[in-house]
Amino acid sequence: MSLKFLHQVIIFAGVSISLIFAFWAFTSSDAVGIGYTITGIACIFIAIALVAYEIHFLKKTRRLIIQ
Repeated sequence: MSLKFLHQVIIFAGVSISLIFAFWAFTSSDAVGIGYTITGIACIFIAIALVAYEIHFLKKTRRLIIQ
């Protein structure tokens, strides 16, 4: 398993966990008040930032051979 592939897997896991947590924050039966909404929005922004970082990383390492 290359370092580049491991990096992609970890970033994908981070995006998945962030989106799952955002879904929970928006749909939780305990979601009372603005705290859950802010948490859900923050998780969505984090997921977007991780996707942007992954795109940047892939463009930067396109020509590198990392093993």
